Amino acid sequence: MSHTMFRLTPLALLISPLALQSCGDKDAEDTSGTVYCSPEANAGADQSVALASVVTLDATASGYPESCNQEGEDALVYTWSFDAVPVDSYIDVSALSDNGSNAASGATFTPDISGTYVLSLLVCDETSCSPPDIVVVTASAGDAAPVADAGADGTAEVDTRVELDGSASYDPEGAELEFSWALSSAPSCSDLGPDDLFNPTSSKPTLICDCDGVFVASLVVSDGSAWSSPDYVSVTCSSGNQLPIADAGDSESLAPCDGSTIQLNGFGSYDPEGEELEYQWTVVSVPSGSTVDESALTSLSDASPYFTWDVPGEYTFQLQVYDGTLWSAPDVVTLVAQDLTANLKPVANAGEDQSTSATASCTTSAYVWTCDDCEGQEFDLDASGSYDPDGDSLSYTWTDLSGVSTISSRNSASSMVSVPPTAATYNVSTSHSFNVQLDVADCATSSTDVVTVTVSCKGEK
Repeated sequence: MSHTMFRLTPLALLISPLALQSCGDKDAEDTSGTVYCSPEANAGADQSVALASVVTLDATASGYPESCNQEGEDALVYTWSFDAVPVDSYIDVSALSDNGSNAASGATFTPDISGTYVLSLLVCDETSCSPPDIVVVTASAGDAAPVADAGADGTAEVDTRVELDGSASYDPEGAELEFSWALSSAPSCSDLGPDDLFNPTSSKPTLICDCDGVFVASLVVSDGSAWSSPDYVSVTCSSGNQLPIADAGDSESLAPCDGSTIQLNGFGSYDPEGEELEYQWTVVSVPSGSTVDESALTSLSDASPYFTWDVPGEYTFQLQVYDGTLWSAPDVVTLVAQDLTANLKPVANAGEDQSTSATASCTTSAYVWTCDDCEGQEFDLDASGSYDPDGDSLSYTWTDLSGVSTISSRNSASSMVSVPPTAATYNVSTSHSFNVQLDVADCATSSTDVVTVTVSCKGEK
């Protein structure tokens, strides 16, 4: 709806006495023959714009007359003011992106309601100001339909008030909206009809469910000339008892070493009210050629029954749980069984080679040096870099290939090797190396790696 009335706003111009005097004087000429001119304001062409769109004012045609050889347009100051705005508008000069500066030659603002906006422009330099120039901007609502947004789906208890929310609805041109809600559908147990919403013409009406089930409300909005398409929101109501949640576990590809007997896992299922659950498993699909069916499960009513697969491929199971009143929505899990012939060899990694230095005490007699042995040393062993491409569990075995070292934990991924004392020679560094082998194995295959530990032993006085 366009506003034909407008209100006047005072012309907010702050001009120094010198500027007022100069604006009233004719162009002056100094003794050098240079002509000094007052700037001229050009507020640009009148504009017609869509409501809520950004209006860019254009004062770039302002400046000095062509007959004037004066320079300095980059220092001009552009000052805008609103002489008139629509009667219901709250627009004032604070709505301008820039004002009272050289950059204000391209100031912008956004009309807040339909109607006519009259702006005046004053252009000043350091000496004088132009007479004001006027531009008229007419803002009008377009004909694009508004958009209804009925909000997010929700839940509620029976006989409890729940608020719907259509406040995110909007009109592309920013027009004020009218709301119209209706109850589109209700469970067969309900006595509610289309008009049984409270405050259906507000943005946030309310609904009181009268039985368990899903209630659907529709919303349309109008901008005064067009109606939106409907939007819908559902409210799932229950009499204090919410649906239990079934969780059939994570789908996964089984490692070849997992064997053919597999356990399902429904322990993630729960009831919001904490009621004890009953479980119901069914077989959805098995690979071609498999004989697995419900009878292959150790129990259809346990949280985690077992089954034995007979053909490699995908086995899909469904779980539903029951809280004594309501059944959950179904949840499915797919397990991919792999034959041992597809098993990949594990990779052994015994860690980086290690070394250390040690010293021993030496004495001399008749020019003959006698040295103690360098003390035995300890090295950490780390097989954490080993892995199995199939994700199978690994076993570890450390073996001393030198036959003289001691390994603290032969079957752990992390261990320690103790090497014996080593012989020292006076003033000579002698290297003594010891090899330790790591074997890693899954259920069918293994691999090895060797780490070398070195002690550099030197005799000293």
